[in-house]
Amino acid sequence: MNILILGGTGFIGNSIFHSLVSHHTIIVASRTKIECYDNWRQVDFAKENDWKKLLQGIDLVINAIGIIEGDFQKIQTDAPLSLFEACIKQNIKIINISAIGAEKKIPVTKFLQTKKITDDFVLHYPFGKVIYPGIVLGKNGKSTKFFSAIASLPIIPVFDDKTIPLVHITQLTELIRTIAEDFDKYPKQIFAVSENETFTDFLSALKGKKGRFFKIPKFIISIFFLLFPKATIGLFSKDTVKLFEITEPSDYPPMFEKASSKFQLDAEVDYTLFISSFALLAIVFIWVWSGVSSLIAWDESYSLMNLITSNHILATGLILLGSFADIILGFAVINKTIRKKVLILQLIFMIIYMLILTVFAPFYWIHPFGVLSKNIPIIALSCYLLMKKD
Repeated sequence: MNILILGGTGFIGNSIFHSLVSHHTIIVASRTKIECYDNWRQVDFAKENDWKKLLQGIDLVINAIGIIEGDFQKIQTDAPLSLFEACIKQNIKIINISAIGAEKKIPVTKFLQTKKITDDFVLHYPFGKVIYPGIVLGKNGKSTKFFSAIASLPIIPVFDDKTIPLVHITQLTELIRTIAEDFDKYPKQIFAVSENETFTDFLSALKGKKGRFFKIPKFIISIFFLLFPKATIGLFSKDTVKLFEITEPSDYPPMFEKASSKFQLDAEVDYTLFISSFALLAIVFIWVWSGVSSLIAWDESYSLMNLITSNHILATGLILLGSFADIILGFAVINKTIRKKVLILQLIFMIIYMLILTVFAPFYWIHPFGVLSKNIPIIALSCYLLMKKD
């Protein structure tokens, strides 16, 4: 069978590729190639694509493209609908990988809403099937790296201990392989969920022993996202918390044994999450506290401004402007969608600040508290966050 896999270089798509490649002719469609595999076509859902040419000779299309942030409408609705319309014209079978929650009448997030539009289209096609996996876990998966890092902590913070819908990548890909090879045997909607596990039991399984947990009160989570609605720490965001709260795994009969039973407990934990999160919080604190302390220590701030200008109104305006700019830039960097732009602005502000003081108050370079010299590691930290791949 000739199978086209969309998103074959992603976590799920690549696993599907490896499960099918030894039994079928696989064409991988993605933005980048799979190393040492030549049967590849470049496809980018964010751009226009020649679907008619891509689908020549194809028997089955498996769409494993999905995003957790960005243009959901384009990537998860417009582009796949265009592809599937071309599939229908040629009577090509379709398997669309969706997500638990997208089957609801009114999904709660934009991510699920855009999935649902595409899913509903596929479900009306006689040769279309939609798979709704739980949280997909496995080696190199973002979810697994996040949960493994959390589980490695001596005291593990949790905001709820309800059961969560999980599935291991090997369970999911084996299911997809059997559906591809025995298409008519399966219903149009398939919910790929493992046996129920509570959040604490799952994290303890990853840890290899019973963990010690600290429950974060829900009101703290609510206040945090009220103040910072766009904040993200790993997989932790307003949308994911909402999904945890409304999802009831008991609504989905389990197809597999517990997902945690598939893990190798001696796997190396990736602590990049903690390093990146701490670096981000440090940048937030430095900028916000710099702005607040400039207002609190008004006399010291005013004395510094007197080195630059003797005009009282100008000095006052510069202090107020600088303080509020620091506070705004400090909080704005929490927003992942604009973070890189904010970091660039912060770097520009720091360089300008250092140049001005170098000209008007060069003695601050040898100040025992490092008034200017401490900016150098802050710049390095900002550059780390700026260059870090999400």
